[in-house]
Amino acid sequence: MLLLVCMAGLWTSCSQTDTPVGWQTLPVDSLYNIRLPETMIPGEGMHEYASLQYYDPQNDFYVLGIEDPKTNLGEVKRKRLKLKGYYSFVENTVFQRVDSSARESEMSSPSLRGMEMMAGDYYANSQTWGGVPLFYRIAVFDHPDFFFQLVIWTPYDNSCERMGWIDTITTSLRFVGIDESDTTAVSGR
Repeated sequence: MLLLVCMAGLWTSCSQTDTPVGWQTLPVDSLYNIRLPETMIPGEGMHEYASLQYYDPQNDFYVLGIEDPKTNLGEVKRKRLKLKGYYSFVENTVFQRVDSSARESEMSSPSLRGMEMMAGDYYANSQTWGGVPLFYRIAVFDHPDFFFQLVIWTPYDNSCERMGWIDTITTSLRFVGIDESDTTAVSGR
C-alpha cells in the first residue's frame, strides 16, 4: 500500500498526462510476466545479463530486467544479504559513471505480489551520455531464489509524461510460482 501511495504522490506532482498506449504482457524465461507498452521492441546488447531488454526509440524509453541468483552470492552472503543491501549495490552500479545523481523518491512494499520490494526514482546526469539529464526508476524484488532488478529510464524531460507507464510496468511484474496472497514466500520467511 505504501508503494501505491508514494507512486500516486509522484504521479500527481507531474502536470502532464501519459500518451495513450496499448499494453502487451510478456513472459520472460519462464520466470516472470511483465506488462510493457506495445510500442516497445526487444533490444539486444543493452546489458550483458539482462533477461528483459526493451526500448521505444520514438519515446526514448528503456526497460531492463536482471535476475541475480542467490546461489551466486555464496553461503554467507545468501544468508546475510538483505534487500536494502542488495538495493544499495544496484544503485551504486547503475550510477557509477554519472557526474551527478539525486534520489527524488523512495518506495517500499513488504508484500507486492508476494515479495518484498524497494524502489527509487532518480535524476541523473553525465557528460558521458552527452549531458542529457535522465530519469531512472530502480526497483529491486526479493524472490526466494534470486534478487530481481528492474531498471527503467527516459530523458528527464519525458518523465512526467511517462510516469503512468513507469508505474504500470513496476507494479505489473508477476513471478511464476509465487502465490500473491502468501507473504511468507518473501525471503524464505
